[in-house]
Amino acid sequence: MTVNTDEDVRAAIASLLRIGEPGDGLLKRLVDGIGPVAARGIIMAVGRGETTAHEAVHGLTVTGTEAAEHGQMAEAIDRWAVRAGDAETRGNDLDSIARIGGRLVIPDDDEWPRMLDDLGPAAPLGLWVRGAASLSTVLTRAVAVVGARAASSYGTKCASDLAWDLAARGITVVSGGAFGIDAAAHRAAIAREAPTVAFMAGGVDRFYPAANADLFEQILATGAIVSETAPGMTPMRHRFLLRNRLIAGSSQVSVIVEAGWRSGALNTARHALELSRQVAAFPGSVYSASSTGAHKLVREHEAELVTCSDDVIALMDDETPALFDETPSLFDATGAGAAAENGDRPPAPDPREALDERERICLNALTVSKPLDVGTIASRAGLTIADALNSLTTLDLAGLAERRDTGWVKLRTSRG
Repeated sequence: MTVNTDEDVRAAIASLLRIGEPGDGLLKRLVDGIGPVAARGIIMAVGRGETTAHEAVHGLTVTGTEAAEHGQMAEAIDRWAVRAGDAETRGNDLDSIARIGGRLVIPDDDEWPRMLDDLGPAAPLGLWVRGAASLSTVLTRAVAVVGARAASSYGTKCASDLAWDLAARGITVVSGGAFGIDAAAHRAAIAREAPTVAFMAGGVDRFYPAANADLFEQILATGAIVSETAPGMTPMRHRFLLRNRLIAGSSQVSVIVEAGWRSGALNTARHALELSRQVAAFPGSVYSASSTGAHKLVREHEAELVTCSDDVIALMDDETPALFDETPSLFDATGAGAAAENGDRPPAPDPREALDERERICLNALTVSKPLDVGTIASRAGLTIADALNSLTTLDLAGLAERRDTGWVKLRTSRG
């Protein structure tokens, strides 16, 4: 029997992080069942045409005995195999990350942040990391500070004060490196000469947003920049939402400083709640649209109202998470249709809300200005050609995309 070395396992995980999308439960299941080296071997063999997906999964105990499960795994392997060629032609991502002083952290490493294991089937296979900090050390006690990109001066001040005070007390500030609340939280921790961790939606070799490049360089000095997407990969919309589960999963408390009705920070809150982690929210002006989402979290007992670091630390030290009642959630379809406080109303229905996961990912793979052929779209989205075509047809009918002479484009009305 062949014994896989640490180098074999690390190289296989590096390839799988390029082949699969973040949070892919089926890929995690395959890896957990047969190991990353064997999983990569199957996908690459299908991608090279040496076997079919159905032949590859035949007899694998990881897929179970039911035909439906067998077909589901085979379909997923066909989807992953679309990127198999890219994983080979891109060369060695481990060499690429090493050249910029980074590393790949895998679950077998001492540096692996064990809190992320609570994500279960959605736990990452590995993490690309840059920076001086050891993840397992700095994430021992950590608080996520997230909120609106278009933050008010009030929100920025709240985020800065909170992050400064947390850093002064040895608590690591975690955020997403975006404009607004994220940047304010990172900068305050840096000013306190404390480590801060930024989870990114694209490769750690490309700073996004580019305007925050100076901030990211400062983070590297004492903290860490982390992503599960491979070097060079772009931060597409769905990757931001999947990235948010890592922000929530790495933190004992997630604090929402400012969040409007559709803020991505609410997605972070949802992930934290699913993990039975504490969620907190700062109060804002009753006249500010930037706080409607945060206020609803508090009103529906999904977040604790906090105003300072002492309030947040009290939640960290509370070993029993608050039990939330059965009132409609902010994230339920029915709850989203209710009128907000002070006369604020939710936006008109968005046609994107009717899309399934594949259709949303396909939409995110499109651009407004540059038509793309179906093969390119399938590769960018990690879908089979057939799934990409079906998704594009749905997007066309929904008025979100259209086919032109040279390929498919996203329509500006899609707001994606």
